[in-house]
Amino acid sequence: MKQTVKPQEEAPIAPAAADDGDTQRVYAVPALEKGLDVMEFLAGQEQPVTLTGIAQTLGRSPSELFRVLSVLQRRGWIARAAGDTYRLSTRLFELATAYPPAKRLADIALPEMRALARELRQSCHLSVPDEGEILVSLSVEAPGPAGVFVRAGTRYPLGATASGRVMLAFGCEAGTPRRSPTPEGAERKAPPDVEARVARIRARGFEEVAGEWLAGVIDICWPIFDAHGDVAAVLAMPFLAVAPLRQEVDVARGRMRAAAEEITRAIGGGDYQNRLDAGGRRE
Repeated sequence: MKQTVKPQEEAPIAPAAADDGDTQRVYAVPALEKGLDVMEFLAGQEQPVTLTGIAQTLGRSPSELFRVLSVLQRRGWIARAAGDTYRLSTRLFELATAYPPAKRLADIALPEMRALARELRQSCHLSVPDEGEILVSLSVEAPGPAGVFVRAGTRYPLGATASGRVMLAFGCEAGTPRRSPTPEGAERKAPPDVEARVARIRARGFEEVAGEWLAGVIDICWPIFDAHGDVAAVLAMPFLAVAPLRQEVDVARGRMRAAAEEITRAIGGGDYQNRLDAGGRRE
């Protein structure tokens, strides 16, 4: 006679400690947390890091992380470099830009940005708000002999950049970043008059500041709005004011506004001037 074997029930997972006031259970998955710790650490490194270096920084043993690194490498999230070192691959960035809202914004903004760079012979970039920071999501390099290029994937504190202050002016909250800034972002601090600058942006609808980080560079930034009237992104141009480029900042300012208006319209943001006016009425 056949014997029926009853499937064994899985034991419930004990919840980890939850934040004060949070009644929702928080479950711990140690292996997953180790993998995320590794990727977040490597995301902030300019040079590849050895297994020992990663383990020491994260407070874990090399044997504890060896299999984690092996799986991440096999799945394409990290890559092995010379000297048995590891670096983050582009897989995470590719996944983020494939997310439908981000991909739609990128598909619409990129042709406009390329046209701007070609016409004005200046670099430009697009930044999005991300958990209390700004994330540079798209960059187009100047086609001419000179330009200021901001690398996609760079993170900055909101108040420390012209683009971030535009986001603050139109309703983004600074909050507390959940991850460390990239090395470029860590070098920047918000100016002492950040509140006055944000108020000025709110009143005129854009930011334009000369020589904040580099002499001869004028940062020009215009907001891009979504269908709810929230700032979805900021279009920025580090305008290199040098004679050989034969470009006027007034022309660049107007052309940047037109591009931001077109991107806003294309993603369903409605009337651009109305959005700017509504932002000017924020307290």
